[in-house]
Amino acid sequence: MSATQIAPGGAAAAAKSSFVSAHSLSKSFGDHVAVDDVSLEVAKGEVISIIGPSGAGKSSFIRCLNLLEVPDRGSLRIGDASVEFSTSGPSKQEVRALRAHTGMVFQSFNLFPHFTALKNVALPQMRVHGRSRAEAEERAMAELTRVGLASKANAYPAECSGGQQQRIAIARALAMDPELMLFDEPTSGLDPEIGAEILQVMRALAADDMTMLIVTHEMEFARHVSNRIAVMVDGAMIEQGPPERIMTEPVHERTRKFLSAVLGR
Repeated sequence: MSATQIAPGGAAAAAKSSFVSAHSLSKSFGDHVAVDDVSLEVAKGEVISIIGPSGAGKSSFIRCLNLLEVPDRGSLRIGDASVEFSTSGPSKQEVRALRAHTGMVFQSFNLFPHFTALKNVALPQMRVHGRSRAEAEERAMAELTRVGLASKANAYPAECSGGQQQRIAIARALAMDPELMLFDEPTSGLDPEIGAEILQVMRALAADDMTMLIVTHEMEFARHVSNRIAVMVDGAMIEQGPPERIMTEPVHERTRKFLSAVLGR
C-alpha cells in the first residue's frame, strides 16, 4: 500500500463510503500554487488532523472545503451536495448546498463585538435557518452550556478571555447543525492553558462522533484524538495514515524532517 492510500480497497472504495470526497483540488494565488492536486476522503464520524510546516497550504485547503476559497479545478462532495470546479465557478445554489453541511472555526474568533455571547450564537440561526428569536436563543443557550459557557451568555466578547471567545465561536458553529466541522488552527495565538480549554471541547465533539477536519500544530492532540493524520508540504498532501504510523514510521522524508523539527527528535 502506498503512503497516500486510505484503506484496503483503494480510493474508489473509500470514495463510495465517504461523507466528504475532495478530488484533485487545486488553488493558486497568482503564480503561487497553494493547493496542488489534493485529494482526500473522509468517512462519517472520522477525525482527521492536517499537519505540516507553515505555508504548506493547510489553511488554503480547508478553506476550499467551505468555498471560502474557490478551487481552480477539481471536484468536491460533502454529503449529497457536490460541485465540479471550472473557470465559471460554483453557483450560489451550489455554495449554499455545500455550506449547509459545514461549520467552521477560525484562528480569529470573528465575533460581533457589540453583541452578547448569546446573540452571537443566536443571530446566524435566525438569518440562515429562519428560526424565531426564542428558538434561536434556546439553541444558543444549549450550545453555550455544551462548551461550558452558560454563565457568559450575557457577556460581550471583550469581557471574555481568548479561550472563551473561541468556545463561543464553536458554539455558534454547532448551533447551525453542521455534519462536518472544520477547524483552522483554533488554538493558534492562545496561551497553552487557554488552548487546552479548546482542545477539551474538541475532544468531546470527537467522542460524540462529529466528523472533523482540523488544521493543527498540536501534535499530541493529533496523535491521540485523530483517526488519521494527513501531512501537507508545498501545497501537496504527501502522506496520510493512522497517527501512530505517521508519528513513528513516516514514509516521506519531508514528513520525517517536519516531525523532527516540531517534536525535537
